[in-house]
Amino acid sequence: MSLTFKSSEYTKVDPTTDGGIAGRWVACDESGWDGEQLMGRRGPYFVYAAIAVDDAEAAPIVEELRAETRAQAPELKFKDFKGRPARREALRRLWGEGGALEGRCWAFVFEKEYAAVAKVIDLLLEEQAHAEGIDLYENDQAQALARTLRRHGRRALGDQRFERLMTAFVAFASVRGRGDDRARENFFACLEEAWPSSTRRDVTEILMALRTTRLQAQTLHDDAAPHAMLELLVSSVAQAARHWGAQFGPVSVLTDEQTALTDDGLEGIAKVVRTGWGATPSSRQRRVDLRALVRGTSASHPSIQLADLLAGAVRVSYEHQAGTSLSDAGEDLWSAVLPLIDGASAAPVPAGR
Repeated sequence: MSLTFKSSEYTKVDPTTDGGIAGRWVACDESGWDGEQLMGRRGPYFVYAAIAVDDAEAAPIVEELRAETRAQAPELKFKDFKGRPARREALRRLWGEGGALEGRCWAFVFEKEYAAVAKVIDLLLEEQAHAEGIDLYENDQAQALARTLRRHGRRALGDQRFERLMTAFVAFASVRGRGDDRARENFFACLEEAWPSSTRRDVTEILMALRTTRLQAQTLHDDAAPHAMLELLVSSVAQAARHWGAQFGPVSVLTDEQTALTDDGLEGIAKVVRTGWGATPSSRQRRVDLRALVRGTSASHPSIQLADLLAGAVRVSYEHQAGTSLSDAGEDLWSAVLPLIDGASAAPVPAGR
């Protein structure tokens, strides 16, 4: 279904071509997107894939894949490759040594529950520390807190209490929940219930610290122009531009249409990417020479179809290795996609089956 946006300024219909002012084109797509709802929705992982290929080069690759696999659908989608061993083998060759896309594939993986926990730390404890002149990103302190709460939170609180706490946080921190006093107070009520029940000291200490962040929570809710703080698409687009910008210098990014990627949203992402981002010196990311950031449809852009294939393959491979959704596709494709996954992904590499 095509989305309607307020203008066509950020919508690209004509094919992408490398060179000139555009630099290198990067095509992106996602798998497992739930918007800001990071708890208990379509699956545990969100994957964002970005392939350094323009439409001019992608079109013959897509046609060759179509001929080799006898795919009849108007667009190549991973769901049509997942259950077909011969088609999966074609993907392995495409991405592997000597393949048409060798060295040009990248994917970032979020475990959604870990992402929610990390946002608790970033939006509350890190903001509190920053106000006190403390850089919680220095020496990966914020990351260590998030890992502790994700790794031991369920064991310390029990599944139901932990899920209730994190669901309350998502409801409070999402765009829909901000400004809703009941959502904010429900989160702190869940905190008051959780901390004395914790059976692990490190988790208890984090929860007790969160109890003192009411000022930061109120500031978040008082934001006159709330942004989608929990939206993984936003940070994913920035990460994709950063990765390929480091490889090529000037880059242009074409991403698949999503409701979160409005004109204002894309404009905001582009501004941040071009000027650099990060709240503190230790978390500061360099600026990217981003020439264009636009959206398009897979029907118009074969390069996006190639990104869809990679995103879907990475997600089912992660789910299989983690044991959350077993599949032959996940078993077959794991070794092919593992080298393509960003090592800084916000998801631990599953130990395997």
